[in-house]
Amino acid sequence: MTRYYLDTSVAVYAIEGHRRAVAWFDAATEQHEVVSSRILQTELTRVLRRQQRPVLERDYLLDKIATAPLSESVLTTAESITEHVKTLDAIHLATALSLGSGTVMVSHDAGVLRVAAALGLRTVDPVAET
Repeated sequence: MTRYYLDTSVAVYAIEGHRRAVAWFDAATEQHEVVSSRILQTELTRVLRRQQRPVLERDYLLDKIATAPLSESVLTTAESITEHVKTLDAIHLATALSLGSGTVMVSHDAGVLRVAAALGLRTVDPVAET
């Protein structure tokens, strides 16, 4: 079983009904472990409010994934990432690192994927055309 770390970019595509993101998410949550940081809930809430959509639409995703807590250790690791990424992306990367070496970073953000690979994480972009 693979452990996937889901970042916000793919999660947003999934709640917006993007075919590739939904297909990947549904298959992954049936066969593997999918984890994200607690901050994903906040980010999805903000996206849905900005789009004037029901906040409960986020539950399609959140009900199927494990949530990693935001800890002092994760924040310290995020602070130590020297490559340029946004703050919340650094927290997502640090959370993925905290889950162990077999974790695969799932993102549609080229910068996040680049830094994840530099940090030794395997990566996948289920939204990209192949």
